[in-house]
Amino acid sequence: MVVGKNVLVARDSAAEPGERVSRRQYFVANLITAALVLVALGVTPVAKLPLLPIPGYMTAFGTAMIVVNLLLAAFLFCKGAIEDREDAIRLGTAYFFIAAIFVPLTASFPGGLMPKPVIGTEESSIWLWCCWHLGFGLAILRYATLPRSPGSASSGRASSVLGAILAVLAVVVLATLGVTVWLDRLPAIQRPDEVLFFGSAGFLPLSILALLAVSTGAVARLRASTPEQLWLSVGMIAACFDVWLTYCGGEPFSLGWYVAMLGSVFTSLTVLASLFYDLARLYGRLATVNRTLQDLAGRDGLTGLHNRRRLDETLAHEWLRAKRDRQPIALLMIDVDHFKGFNDTYGHQEGDACLRRLAAVLEGATRRPADLVARYGGEEFLICLPGTPAAGAFEVAGQIHAALRALAIPNAASPLHTVTVSIGLAAAVPQEDMTVDALVAAADTGLYRAKFAGRDRAMQAEVQSFGPGDAMAPDIAQVRSA
Repeated sequence: MVVGKNVLVARDSAAEPGERVSRRQYFVANLITAALVLVALGVTPVAKLPLLPIPGYMTAFGTAMIVVNLLLAAFLFCKGAIEDREDAIRLGTAYFFIAAIFVPLTASFPGGLMPKPVIGTEESSIWLWCCWHLGFGLAILRYATLPRSPGSASSGRASSVLGAILAVLAVVVLATLGVTVWLDRLPAIQRPDEVLFFGSAGFLPLSILALLAVSTGAVARLRASTPEQLWLSVGMIAACFDVWLTYCGGEPFSLGWYVAMLGSVFTSLTVLASLFYDLARLYGRLATVNRTLQDLAGRDGLTGLHNRRRLDETLAHEWLRAKRDRQPIALLMIDVDHFKGFNDTYGHQEGDACLRRLAAVLEGATRRPADLVARYGGEEFLICLPGTPAAGAFEVAGQIHAALRALAIPNAASPLHTVTVSIGLAAAVPQEDMTVDALVAAADTGLYRAKFAGRDRAMQAEVQSFGPGDAMAPDIAQVRSA
């Protein structure tokens, strides 16, 4: 429960960016901690109650421990190598040690792989059980005592992952040889006439429990500033829970032994679940950032409207959809009248401000989610109106002209003395022999017709069925030359 208190105190501790522990996590962690303590108190008096052996239980348990801890170690090693974090690599080493030690432990336990031990004896499995908890406790202590002052991380941690793996494998091989080949050189941990798991060597689990308690306290001193540390605190309590109930149970397949095995899996699952949770949150943040970047990539920096790239993508998509659904699509091509004179008179900063105000007017005139307003280039803008016939497009053009008149932005270079726009309009239900370029070309033709007719108006041009090539060129050339 000491860790539970430290967990609660840690709520306002500093956390690394993107890894802050939520109040919900604190609540769940303390709830689980309380549940573990209550279960331990409830099971302890009846821990020696013998139960029937479950066939294949140890095989399933050993496989689960190997898989879960390998996954956890892989996550932590990757995290440490990518983020250049020694603490993550040290924590990954602790869980890789569990996965590695469980291979000989399962092989030496009666019923683990075969009815009789594959390597060593039953006493070998007891020694390996001790090695498992002893090594894990020391590895967690090594993780918790790592200096965490700012700037203490060093580069090149990816290479230390391989070193950690090799060191763990070497320790596990030596421990396995020691409790199998050289078992007769070790002190007896169980007398032949005893069936108890530890027999007369009860000091061993109690010593290991003391080590785990010290490691748990060291983790608690980190004050659970990250989800990883918070759930490691819970996992360490589960580890103490495991050793205590194994000791109280006394022999395999007792109630305490079965419950302790569940605690062993829980020790690793808590941290693994927290990493999966962090990974899910990370994917969520990346998806949000990616959407933001995509939106920024499709926006014009000055006006905030969609840019030419986004316009081309949307226009092609809407054209195909209109052709498939046999629905009309309309374009408004808009150009600011006498804008060069406006810039020469008022300066380019005022010109930029004028374009931003015009952009707000254009967005105000389009209210449907499918409508798209884009800066086409310079002082030219284009509005795409899916599902809109020519009459509806003329209504939008009228709203734009009315809003600009209401603003009455001064323009001494214009005969009307205010900023006005000319609008070219094109609308069509796409036919098989039409292209989207023909629609844009028709809107361009309408724009030049509006300028030729005196500006400050909207005029329509028909979309030619045979495309945007020579069909539009004579009309545009005539208007320009005039």
